[in-house]
Amino acid sequence: MASSVRWTTRQPARIAAGGLLVVAATFLPGADSAADAQRAEISLDYNCQFPEGSYAVKAVVAGRFPVGGRVGRPVEPRDVTVDVDLPKAALDELAGPDATAVSAVVQLKVLHAMSKESATADWSGLTAPAQDIAGQDGLKLEAAGAVPTATFGSPGTATLSASDLTLALSPLKEDGSAAVPDGIDVACRLVDGADGTLASLTIGGPAEEKPAEPTPEDLPDLPDLAGKLPPSQREKLNDARHTARAEGDTDPEPCPFPPFSVPTPAETYVAGFTNVKKLNSAALLGPARLNVILMKTYIADPCTDTFTVLSEADFDYNGRRQLPPSQGTFLTYGFMPTTATMVLSQVGPPALITSVSHNSDPRIPEDTTVSAEFELTISDVRVNGEPLDVGPNCRTVKPIKQTLYAFGTGNPPSGYTVNRGGTMSGETYIPAFTGCGVDEDLSPLMTASISGGGNFIKMTQAPLCVVSNPDSPDCPAKKPIPER
Repeated sequence: MASSVRWTTRQPARIAAGGLLVVAATFLPGADSAADAQRAEISLDYNCQFPEGSYAVKAVVAGRFPVGGRVGRPVEPRDVTVDVDLPKAALDELAGPDATAVSAVVQLKVLHAMSKESATADWSGLTAPAQDIAGQDGLKLEAAGAVPTATFGSPGTATLSASDLTLALSPLKEDGSAAVPDGIDVACRLVDGADGTLASLTIGGPAEEKPAEPTPEDLPDLPDLAGKLPPSQREKLNDARHTARAEGDTDPEPCPFPPFSVPTPAETYVAGFTNVKKLNSAALLGPARLNVILMKTYIADPCTDTFTVLSEADFDYNGRRQLPPSQGTFLTYGFMPTTATMVLSQVGPPALITSVSHNSDPRIPEDTTVSAEFELTISDVRVNGEPLDVGPNCRTVKPIKQTLYAFGTGNPPSGYTVNRGGTMSGETYIPAFTGCGVDEDLSPLMTASISGGGNFIKMTQAPLCVVSNPDSPDCPAKKPIPER
């Protein structure tokens, strides 16, 4: 990579990229991290080309990296920082007639290598806050931020190594506004022979996915409980029906009691993972805020010693009914990095939470289903660091209909209950895609590579914070740690 410099006004790059089959095969994002992490910190020497000349610049790259992972399971570097020491000569170029400070965005190229295959991923968006430059003999830019995850497509030993840097420098006036010129892009090349190895990871074979217990097939098909109740409760229901018929009651169903409503606002957070079967990978969902209205409908049924509670919920991300955007990197065929951003937006009515408790059982078991609809959109696709414009409307042609199942008991407390939280699981069917691409229609390619069923999902809910009880230990609402 040749050193270069460019004076520029900040604009998003629009670069055509090839390898469409690579994109379709591997771009859905995800995140995971190993329980154990290795701390890495390396000092590297660069030659950086500024407008007036090339200067020697030292950078320190640090972060925490998982010690290993599994094929198809994203691994997540954390706490990544890049500290860049600028010499006085570089500062003199930045300190123009009205520039008194400088901020920066650092982009680090990271080499992913496994066996004889390698490719370069783009760690962009590492930001350094503004610092004064007037009268300084040198300056340390301290950049930090989230970086993409990496997913490896084959087992073996993988290495992540720092490579070249790009510094997007923004000179600022004393009042914080942009100076002229308002941007300088500086390319920095790693000196020959430098060892930029950040981490070495052992990638194992695919882990067997085991659905949470109980499986959806073991749970009641709500709200139709007939034929799926425990024998003792089914006998009670049949006896009540026979008595009603013998007494000439025209309604053979004496139960349940008339429903009533006690709407109770609450809030919580959920987080989890969904496996994308065709991509042999996983995507992180959340943590996402959930606004809940408990007990929109309450139905007591003495014939079966059950009561059913219907509640509603809406996701809330910056005032929108959606989960937070998720961004990550996948390695096609074990070495080609592709990144993208995924957003799940809630559509249609609020999510319906149906919970049925069985009073005749001393354990007080509770069966729960949660049903909602989402639109999946994809954006910000990059192949090997180069942008691929899929347009602003790359989305599923119809909503994803998602149902999660959970089971728990109140005595003793175990598993999932709506108030206490816990894990829920189910499967997701991803519909076909539409609106993908600008110069060419990429929707059929996305559909062929991603859409379909068999995508296991597992979500973890934190305990509910009931708004009317702010002194509860569950308030304010907590963010859960997602379970596999």
